Amino acid sequence: MAAAMTSTAERAVLEEEFKWLLQEEVHAVLRQLQDILKEASHRFALPTSGSGAAVRQENFVLSTSGTDQVKGVLTLQGDALCQADVNLKMPRNNQLLHFAFREDKQWKLQQIQDARNHVNQAIYLLMNRDVNYQFKTGSEVLKLMDAVMLQLSRARNRLTTPATLTLPEIASSGLTKMFTPVLPPDILVNFYINLNKLCLTVYQLHVLQPSTTKNFKPAGGSILHNPGAMFEFGSQRYEVSHVHKVECVVPWLNDALVFFTVSLQLCQQLKDKISVFSSYWNYRPY
Repeated sequence: MAAAMTSTAERAVLEEEFKWLLQEEVHAVLRQLQDILKEASHRFALPTSGSGAAVRQENFVLSTSGTDQVKGVLTLQGDALCQADVNLKMPRNNQLLHFAFREDKQWKLQQIQDARNHVNQAIYLLMNRDVNYQFKTGSEVLKLMDAVMLQLSRARNRLTTPATLTLPEIASSGLTKMFTPVLPPDILVNFYINLNKLCLTVYQLHVLQPSTTKNFKPAGGSILHNPGAMFEFGSQRYEVSHVHKVECVVPWLNDALVFFTVSLQLCQQLKDKISVFSSYWNYRPY
């Protein structure tokens, strides 16, 4: 009898704690998440002053830990690469090539655009459950956290996992038409984001003659192709002879990645608190 009364009392206490968690602590975490993710979203926009201001331009110097075959400056404006001024020293004859974006051209960095969209979608999900909304079950909270975490994971993955492209895809991209003077036919370039870095890869090619005895094997998709990779484009076969990769650190991308990590941890901690209560009941209270 006493044990039953104790069990009933414990259950009542737990139910009150769980009710407080749903009504108070969940909303406190949601507010915290909104604040963090709004900061993350602002990093992508980078306004100069006020919400209606134009997005400012930032210049970044390309560098590498290896040789100085490629040097240059990239100008980033939000999710757009609005200028790229690049010098390439050709290894065969040390000839210096200079090429830059045409004045009327910008290159949209889809990874940044997608990451920002996922962050804004996560904020939208959180704002749909404002302070007046009453969560009735733990299951409701778990579903919301799962949905928010999915958007945050996708945002992070867009910055940490560059697209794998084939060499023909790089050759046929609009990027080849961005430059003045026009890129030589034996040069390919590709820009992408990797974590907190904006990367430029320059591929130098040589034409494979029809009489070559080399066994032609087209390369598949990759983030970075190695010398010796072969491909066919425009009825012509090519082989990559040299690869130059240079990069620059974009500080606000690092900030955004930190915000994603902190937000994902908050979501998981709230999920863990909700789940702890389930272990006190034989049935699922959520």
